[in-house]
Amino acid sequence: MISTLPQELVEEILSRVPVKSLRRLRSTCKRWYHQALFKDPRFIKKHFDKTRQYHALMLNHKAYSLSSILHGANFDAETILGVDGLSLVDPHDNELVDVTKAFHCDGMLLCTHPKSNRLVVWNPFSGKTRWIQPQKHYNSAYAMGYDKNELCHNYKILRLPCYYDHGKLGSWKKLDANLEGDLRFEIYEFGSNSWRSVDVITTQAYLQPGGVSLKGDTYWVLSNHKGFDYSLLSFDFSKERLQRLCVPTSHDEPFNSDTMALSVVRDEHLLLLYQSNETVMVNIWITEEIGPTFVSWCMFLKVDLKPHVHFIWNPTSFFIIDMEKKVVLCCHGSRDISHRSCMLRLVPSGVSRWYLLTRPWHVPTLFGYVPEELA
Repeated sequence: MISTLPQELVEEILSRVPVKSLRRLRSTCKRWYHQALFKDPRFIKKHFDKTRQYHALMLNHKAYSLSSILHGANFDAETILGVDGLSLVDPHDNELVDVTKAFHCDGMLLCTHPKSNRLVVWNPFSGKTRWIQPQKHYNSAYAMGYDKNELCHNYKILRLPCYYDHGKLGSWKKLDANLEGDLRFEIYEFGSNSWRSVDVITTQAYLQPGGVSLKGDTYWVLSNHKGFDYSLLSFDFSKERLQRLCVPTSHDEPFNSDTMALSVVRDEHLLLLYQSNETVMVNIWITEEIGPTFVSWCMFLKVDLKPHVHFIWNPTSFFIIDMEKKVVLCCHGSRDISHRSCMLRLVPSGVSRWYLLTRPWHVPTLFGYVPEELA
């Protein structure tokens, strides 16, 4: 019987079992669960390291899996559109849900659907959904995370009071009382299926939409109310508090024309892409260490986009294809009326690019993930 096996062998076996199956073991094999094996950070990391990473593209209301074609010699726009895309329809109004602005966590997409005033968490590759009714209609931003102290994730959704301050910092959102005068932060817990208010201390600032989830916490690029002073804003879903962190670049001019974007590597490191409006040089940093109140960075990749001058416009998304060879795939929208989005393959020696036709105001989104199951 497995109960007679050495502990080391039991851990090795369980580290190869999908999380979905481990959830079932919580009730059938209480010895492991109550001895805190599934809460042991060492076991959680071991299990994660053995899990395959996938990559996806959100484009024109559809989700495309890129994992089977990403490393092909002929990977281009035509190859991407040859993959069958997956879409989500709201059963209330029979309309497609816009997934290009979704917040991503563990392969699941948190989408807003303003017409029905609902949120939906969708795993496009398993088909599972959870529709959620907010407390009331808010002009807000949403993020998804979990308590990182447990292997079987206790998912939560954070609502931040903010709104687009048109004419200031373009696509950035003002983190402040929203247009309804609401200043409350709220959390929805999957386990209780309910919303509650949380006391969060913050200051007036501008938040870049498109935050990322890393080890259960969420990170955004932030500026002060004048458009200066880059920083990161993190939200710890375990402790339920905000924290400002440093970034490895600074600027003494308002940066509404600069490009900054965040990404993650296998849920282990943050990546920060930056291109100044004064140069075509692209810098990508990677975190060496992230603490509760600090973060350290090192340069991962520098790419000069000359002689083909190319500016990467906000919003931008990207992920690493190959860590050793330093290959990065990046996607951004257009600032003209062509409705074309650009995909860039960045390597130390240069760049290759191609274009995708998109719907108006629908900028494609790239992300890499280790899949989880929606409870």
